[in-house]
Amino acid sequence: MKAMLIGGAGFVGKHLAIHLANTYGWEIVITGLPEEREDEERKQLLEGLYRELDECTEVKITTRNRLKIFLSERGIWHIWDIDYAVRQEYEKSLHGTIAPNCYPTYMNEFDWIKRHSVLERLQTLAGEKAEKTDLDKKILYLCYYPDPAVINAVWKASKKNALVWDFKRKAPETLKQQIFATFQYILKEYVNTRSLTNYLEKLNKFYDFAIQEQIPDINKLEQEQIDQFSEQEKGKPNFGFVYRTINLCRQVTFIQASEILWDANIWYLERFQFADSRKNPARSIKTISFIEILHKENRHLCQRYMKYCLGITHLAVKNIAAEYMMLKNFLIWLQQEKAISVKNADSNIMEKYFRLLDSKNIKAGTFNNMLQAITHFFDYLKVQDIIQKVPYHVEYYLKKEIYTHHNRSVNEDVYMEMIHKLPLFPEKPRLVFLHLWALGLRCNEVCTLKGKAYYMQGRDAWIQVYQYKMKNYKKVPIPLALYKLMKVYIRKNGILPEEYVFQNSTGGAYLYGTFRKQMMKYCEKYGIGDGTYQFKSHDYRHTLATMFYDNGTSIQSVRDYLGHDFEEMTQQYIDYMPKKISKANKEYLSKEENSLAAGIKRCKRGK
Repeated sequence: MKAMLIGGAGFVGKHLAIHLANTYGWEIVITGLPEEREDEERKQLLEGLYRELDECTEVKITTRNRLKIFLSERGIWHIWDIDYAVRQEYEKSLHGTIAPNCYPTYMNEFDWIKRHSVLERLQTLAGEKAEKTDLDKKILYLCYYPDPAVINAVWKASKKNALVWDFKRKAPETLKQQIFATFQYILKEYVNTRSLTNYLEKLNKFYDFAIQEQIPDINKLEQEQIDQFSEQEKGKPNFGFVYRTINLCRQVTFIQASEILWDANIWYLERFQFADSRKNPARSIKTISFIEILHKENRHLCQRYMKYCLGITHLAVKNIAAEYMMLKNFLIWLQQEKAISVKNADSNIMEKYFRLLDSKNIKAGTFNNMLQAITHFFDYLKVQDIIQKVPYHVEYYLKKEIYTHHNRSVNEDVYMEMIHKLPLFPEKPRLVFLHLWALGLRCNEVCTLKGKAYYMQGRDAWIQVYQYKMKNYKKVPIPLALYKLMKVYIRKNGILPEEYVFQNSTGGAYLYGTFRKQMMKYCEKYGIGDGTYQFKSHDYRHTLATMFYDNGTSIQSVRDYLGHDFEEMTQQYIDYMPKKISKANKEYLSKEENSLAAGIKRCKRGK
C-alpha cells in the first residue's frame, strides 16, 4: 500500500491530501512538523490519534482518513474522547461532502471505531473504571455503552435515536436517579431478550413525559398521570409496554431504595424480609396499592396503618392484604360519597355504608369480616390518638353465621376421566394433580414441596408437608407409585433437597394461579366432563375426606389426616349426608314389607 506523506501543509493542503489519499486508497502518514510550526507535543498527539485510528482495520481507509482530519481539527486526540455530541457533529460534517445515501455507511463505520475503543478499554481495570464513571451525568449512546453484551444487543437497532439517553438534561435529581436505576436494571435483566428495545423505548418516552409534567418522584405517581401518559402512547407500537414499563420503574426504585419508602403509592413486598411463616410462596402477594385512595390524608393514614400491620404484627401477609382490600373499598366509597377525612366519619356515614353492604346479599361470614377489617383500622386510629372513639358499635351490625354444608366432592366419573386423560396434560400440572387426587393436600402445600419431602420408612412411602394455614408440618403416607414417580422427576430435573420440586421460571415455587389456569385450559381442551367441568383444586380435598369417611374411617382420623385442629372443620369437608341418606333409603326400601307398592291392591275399574 502506498503512503502519502504530509509535512508542511496548511488547512487547504491537508484537505487536498485527504482527497487524493481517498481517491487512490493511500494511507496518511505524518513526516514532519506542519507549516504552522506546531510544537513537538502536538505532533505526538497527532501520531497517537492516527495510530489509534489505523488500528481499526475493520474500517475503510477513506473513513479513517476523514476522521484523522475531523478529530484533529477539533482537538480530539483519543478515540475514547468521542461521545454522542461528537457523533452528531460528525454527521453534520458529512452534509454536502458525500452523497446522502452514503451517510449510514459512514456513520456505521464511525460507530465501529468508537466500539473498537470501548471494547479495548474494558480489557483493563483502569479503562473499565474510566468508561463507567459518571454515567448518570452524561448523554449516553448505547452503541458506546461500556458493556459488550449491551453493545451487541443494540448494534443493529434500526432506530438509533431511541438509543440516546440524556442524563445531563434539567430534571429533578430524584426522578433522574430513578430513571437511571431502571435503565440499568433493564440493560442487565433484558439484554438478551426481545423486550430490551421495547422497554428502553417506553422508558425514554416516560422520562420525557415525567420532565414535561414536572413529576418529582415516580413512587408518588398518580393514576391520572399514568392515564395521561397511556393516552399519549395509545395507537403507537408496543403500547403493551406502557404499563409494564411504569410498573417496572416503580418496582426497581422501591426495592433498591436505601430505606423503605413508606409514602410510596405502591409497595412492592419483595422489599420486605418477612418470616417464612408469614408468607406463602405459592400464593405470594406482590404489591399493596394506595393509589386508588385519592384523599391524601386518608391515604397517609392507611399507609401508617399498613406499616403497623406489616412491621409490628405477626399476621400472615395474605390475611393482612385481604383485610386491606376490604378497608380500601370503604375508603374509596367514602371519597366518592363525601370526600372527607376518615377522621370525620360519624355514625350516620358508617350506618349508610353498612346498609349498602347489607343490600348486596353478602354472606354473613364475609359481611362480618368486612366489618372487622374496618373496625381494626378505627381501633388503630383510636390507639394512636388520631380519633377519640370508633364512630359505631360493631356488635350492633355483626350477623349470626349459620354454617351450611356444600357438597364439593368431585363426581367419580369426572375424576376417573381426568385420570385416563392425564397423560395428555403437561408433566408439572399432571404431577400436582396426582397429589391433590391421591393425598387430598391443599394446592399451595403441593406447590411448595421441597426435594427432601419424599422418603421411605421401612416398607412405606411418606411425604412431609408444611401447612401454611396451620403453620406446622405434617407427615402422611403416600402410594408407592406416586413416590417412585416423584423420585424419577426429582432426579431427572436435578432438584436439590432444599429446592422447590415444582418450580416457576425463576426457580421459585410454582404459583397456584398458574397451575389452576393450566388445568382449566386443558380440562376444556380435552373435554373433561363434556367440556363443562370447572376445575377447583380444593374439591379433591373434600373428595378424599368423604371417601375416607364412607369407607369407615373415623372422623377423628380424617381430622388428623387433613391436619385440622377441630372436628367441626372436618365435618364441613365430608359430604356424607346425601350418601348416607341414599344408602339408608335403599336398605329400607329393599325390604319387601317396606316397598311402596306393598299396600297396593288390585281391584276392578270403578270400585
